Amino acid sequence: MQHTEQDEITPTPEYVKGFNEGYIMAQLSPNFSNDSISNLPPSDRSKGFNKGMMQFAVEKKLEKAMSRFTRIEPERGKDRTKDKGLDKDR
Repeated sequence: MQHTEQDEITPTPEYVKGFNEGYIMAQLSPNFSNDSISNLPPSDRSKGFNKGMMQFAVEKKLEKAMSRFTRIEPERGKDRTKDKGLDKDR
């Protein structure tokens, strides 16, 4: 099968189907082994499946990394209860 530049831009329907299946499998079963898929003959669908699983893994890592930026941590070393209940006018 000869690949053209258009094939690189627009994936085949089989590739898209495999990608979606791989993404969903990684989402629903994180311990799923890719070994059973790697034994299949190379095809657009199996390539898409592998890429879908990889995409999910990348998104999970990115989500975890970005959560560090959105998490509000209390200031270290500052006692927030020290002035609690005291009037400022005294």
